[in-house]
Amino acid sequence: MNRAPSTDDRPFNLDSVDGVLIGPGLERLQLLLISYLPRQRWFGAKSRTIKAVEVLDSTEFPGLNAVLLFLQITHDDGSTSVYHLALALVTGEEAARVHASNPAGIVSTVTTPAGPAILCDAVAREPVRQAVLNLIESNGELRTQAGVLHGRRSSAFAAIRGVDPLPARTGSAEQSNTSIFYGDKFILKLFRRLQPGENPDTEIGRFLTETAHFTQIAPFLGDIILSRSGNPTGESTTVAMLQGLVRNEGDGWQWTLDQLARYYESVADLPPPDDLGASASFLASPASFLVSPEPPPLAREHSGPYLDAAALLGRRSAEMHLALATPTDNPAFAAEPFTVEDLYADASRIDTQLSLSLDALQRGLPRLTGVAADSAARVLSWRVELSARAQAIASANSTGFGQRIRIHGDYHLGQVLRSRGDFVILDFEGEPAKSLAERRAKQSPLRDVAGMLRSFSYAAYAALNAFTTQGSEDAKNLEDWATRWQNAVSTEFLRAYGLTIAATNPHLIPQPEQVQRMLNAYLLEKALYELLYELDNRPTWVRIPLAGILALPQ
Repeated sequence: MNRAPSTDDRPFNLDSVDGVLIGPGLERLQLLLISYLPRQRWFGAKSRTIKAVEVLDSTEFPGLNAVLLFLQITHDDGSTSVYHLALALVTGEEAARVHASNPAGIVSTVTTPAGPAILCDAVAREPVRQAVLNLIESNGELRTQAGVLHGRRSSAFAAIRGVDPLPARTGSAEQSNTSIFYGDKFILKLFRRLQPGENPDTEIGRFLTETAHFTQIAPFLGDIILSRSGNPTGESTTVAMLQGLVRNEGDGWQWTLDQLARYYESVADLPPPDDLGASASFLASPASFLVSPEPPPLAREHSGPYLDAAALLGRRSAEMHLALATPTDNPAFAAEPFTVEDLYADASRIDTQLSLSLDALQRGLPRLTGVAADSAARVLSWRVELSARAQAIASANSTGFGQRIRIHGDYHLGQVLRSRGDFVILDFEGEPAKSLAERRAKQSPLRDVAGMLRSFSYAAYAALNAFTTQGSEDAKNLEDWATRWQNAVSTEFLRAYGLTIAATNPHLIPQPEQVQRMLNAYLLEKALYELLYELDNRPTWVRIPLAGILALPQ
């Protein structure tokens, strides 16, 4: 973690919290935030040193001794980002509770006329959490120095709200946003890092709830937006989103790992399977989508319950895409056919990812050993062939490539909940590292399909790593069973997905002569993205995306 040191040890004297907005109080606060922000789990630029923090805009929560600040962070490389942070002045027993429950949320100890106090993240205070909910429930407004915060409840809000009080608590998950839970009914997501424009999670949630009436999501119930005076683009910024809280048994990733643990136990003493099945790369055809045969008895015997779940997830994924393609006059959601320019742009994007990932792999090759080193060498030798595969989707004729729609954009097993024997889809924010314009762009639904197929692969190998140590006598045997599971599950997912699409809108996905090369290109892109991530973060996992690349057809 890099941060500029703070050498200002003067006492922080405040009469009330609004003292942090003026004169010496503001100067002192901006200095303290240089060291405070990198310690917060939601701060997303920990690898860069903060050069300066400036309060761009602010407002007070009336009567609560709390303020909401909009901060511009300048980094040592000259880049900037905008975050929002609510601060409260807290004394007595309440201050002691904050010290015990969230010491990292304390900005500073403070001297006040009433005695010692702390300046801390205001989401720790119940009155502030209730004020945020009330802003949405009342369609209220809160004026800032340079704009207005608008709370907006959705048409689905009243049916879920009821009349009982909803005590709030702050979520503890490590994530880039902050979650506030209201009883067992609501979850509010505070988008800590702000970008001009509507957040895709809010935008898509509203469309699926109010226009498409898609029920396999957490229902969209409202949001808070900031409108800034003098904004030349006229865009508002999403600050928070309210959704219904879905009762669940955990996310799809952990549920899948639990299922795989039982699967490996059942096959650990068996010889390797004779038939590994077809990989997802060979399944992207009308035959596999629509009339794929039932899984072989061996696959059904050992992973039957998960095969059924994969088919259900395939149907739900298709229903999500069909809902996102609902006819509408809203230009942000109207489905569009692929153009030649779109295809060339996709090919160029994948080729760029190829260059970034393989250059990093070449640099990291000396650190790899064993199977990973051998696989890396093979992948590097395929550079020309992989580039050709990326370019294969570029075409002078765009007929039959399906439609471009809004998609999930970051689709994997961690983005679904297992709920009452079904799946609920979450988090339509897209990949956080991408710009808002990129996350809002219309794309082929097959990009989401590729993401989920790659997630099956990751789950198979992550569970295998947990079940056995690398190099053990049965490791190779179990790797064959991992491949058998992955291929069988991918087959069921794709078959159910294709049947569901074909029954309602067969032109949404590419036609027979294009579907395989498009899905293979997107699988390659996803595996290359994973490869770059693992090289930077978990070198011992590099073999997983390498295996995915090598499984693609020649």
